[in-house]
Amino acid sequence: MSPTTQALEYSVDQEIADFFTKTTATRSACDARAKELAGGNVTPVAVQGVCSYSVYAGPGDEFVVQFRLKSLQLRPDIAQLAREIYGPWRRSGKEPLLVYVMSRVRGVSHLDFVLAHGLPPNAPENFTWRRNLIEDVARFFALAWKAPQHITPSERDILRYTYETELRLLLTSLPAPVFSLPMVLLHKDFGACNIMVDSVSFHLVGVIDWAEAEVGPFGLNLHSIQFLMGHFHLKHGCIRYDDYDVLEQAFWHTFREEVGGLGVVGLLLSLGFTSRLANMPKPEPIRDDESGAYNMRHLDGLLINPATRFT
Repeated sequence: MSPTTQALEYSVDQEIADFFTKTTATRSACDARAKELAGGNVTPVAVQGVCSYSVYAGPGDEFVVQFRLKSLQLRPDIAQLAREIYGPWRRSGKEPLLVYVMSRVRGVSHLDFVLAHGLPPNAPENFTWRRNLIEDVARFFALAWKAPQHITPSERDILRYTYETELRLLLTSLPAPVFSLPMVLLHKDFGACNIMVDSVSFHLVGVIDWAEAEVGPFGLNLHSIQFLMGHFHLKHGCIRYDDYDVLEQAFWHTFREEVGGLGVVGLLLSLGFTSRLANMPKPEPIRDDESGAYNMRHLDGLLINPATRFT
């Protein structure tokens, strides 16, 4: 195994250790508190977030207990809004921690499903599984479209100013029609670790991690579906699955059934900047250097390369 490969390997223990360097609490104290709140044994979630420590607890591991940095506390209004719109598809300096106990979303993460089956990307079984998931994801996005949120003209102006300012830093412009679209609740980290699927059928069973969710123009997170229709390789860039066209058609067909130009903007705002976490420095445009190389490869594959870019 090369040093580069070793450096890229994920270590949950290291992720947990890194988290506890940011807080006055200790891991043992958190584990004890989780057991006190939910009972049963305490088992760390296999993939941790960078701003929280999460464990399964309860007699049947039916609860998730999450310890979050105080500066990144969950907003009750956003959590309630997600619960109302998405229903069963959402889960119910050194800093102190805030503790949250919620019902566990059953199933496995998208990432765990792919790793567990270990089939070639274009194996026939994957065609069926991916079709199941992409249609469910279309229904998930349709729920947001069908639940537009009222925001004041001043709030709309603030969004426009924010997007225009950031996109100018990327030497591009924001299409004016974006602000005529419905304002909806946007999940801002719709990725392989936060999409929960059935371990057999690959149907969507839930979406977790709503901490960064916010109200904004519909479609700014639509770029997220690209990773469901292809995969990214550090050396070769974006690679579409053989059934890419079928999946894309299935997504939009299902979406149109549910609800009767924004993907590019959302992609630039998501991958064109450094971390947007509240406890991190102000986001800056990425550079074509070691720290920005991963996102640059993604942007190249999804926006520039004629063979893999989306429209």
